[in-house]
Amino acid sequence: MKTFIQPLNKYLLKNFILLLVLFSASCKKDSKSNTPAPTKAIVYFGGQDNNFYALNAQSGDLIWKYQSGGDFAYSTPALESGTLYSTNTDHNLYALDATSGKLKWKFTATSTVISSPAAVNNIVYFGSDDHYIYAVDAVSSNLKWKYLTAQNVDSSPVVSNGIVYIGSADGNLYALDALTGDLKWKYDTGSPIVEASPVISNNVVFIGNRNGYLNAVNATTGQSKWIFSTNGISLEQSKPSINNGVIYLASWYNTNDFKQAGALYAINENDGSQLWKGLNGQGFTSGPVYADGKIFINSDDLNLYAVDAASGNVAWKKQIVANGAVPTVANGKVFAGGGGSNAFYVLDSGTGNESWKLSLTNCINTSKPLVVGEN
Repeated sequence: MKTFIQPLNKYLLKNFILLLVLFSASCKKDSKSNTPAPTKAIVYFGGQDNNFYALNAQSGDLIWKYQSGGDFAYSTPALESGTLYSTNTDHNLYALDATSGKLKWKFTATSTVISSPAAVNNIVYFGSDDHYIYAVDAVSSNLKWKYLTAQNVDSSPVVSNGIVYIGSADGNLYALDALTGDLKWKYDTGSPIVEASPVISNNVVFIGNRNGYLNAVNATTGQSKWIFSTNGISLEQSKPSINNGVIYLASWYNTNDFKQAGALYAINENDGSQLWKGLNGQGFTSGPVYADGKIFINSDDLNLYAVDAASGNVAWKKQIVANGAVPTVANGKVFAGGGGSNAFYVLDSGTGNESWKLSLTNCINTSKPLVVGEN
């Protein structure tokens, strides 16, 4: 029996946005060609319609799609050696051929999986609501090891120097040996780490929690370096981005009453001091992405924003009703799912103008598309 329940307020908020904005919207049938088109880049993502898609990144033409028995929309795919890995709410980790979309294998956990996988050296790592952290052989699909935590593991792992770093809703950041699963150390952040995921820079792991603290932890020893506070605005879903010594971080809501909404922050990586604060009072289910001097982020106010990374000033915004999807920026384009508008969007990163969009029954939720070049 689960001892932790996902915060219902989060899902009520998402559903409220969907119902309020687009309850009566009709969903167009995918009209793109089923014939693979010549392409130099492919965008991969999973949808709420139970399909996993491979699209021509320039035109949006469908290359292939794979249909599952559940929702791919929370999982950011990982690619290694020509195989795509994505988790699914049907409890499975899927391995798909990146060229054809054919299923290679799937591995079944004992509960829902919304943790995105990490694939390193032919091992795939992910967490599950069954409280376990899993390591699966990428070739055979056999379980290599699993590690039991005290609560759901919806955080997504990062692997560095032979160590897997991942958070649990039990409030701990875990450091596990990547080959054996043995515990190196764990760091108690003091409150649940729900979908908050770690990032690593200069041998420091950064991760947020529900109480609104971003923790900077020494990756080798597990000792605290500094803690940044958002004054009670939750970071339980935070997915920070780091560039050139600056951490970009977005906070959600005060989960005690949901009356205080979060903001976008720029924080000094070395000492945790705040450089600027922008988009205040909006609330963010999504995480920020740095590219070309800008921060791109989907806000709970239904808009995708491009913000100047140096000042926090808004460069442009476009309403796509992202519903928490994390954008990807590549080749001067922003790739983002509009879960509430039933479309997948590609926008010019400089202007926000629409390059193309694909109408879907539903679109990605909190995952991030993967854009891959021809090589």
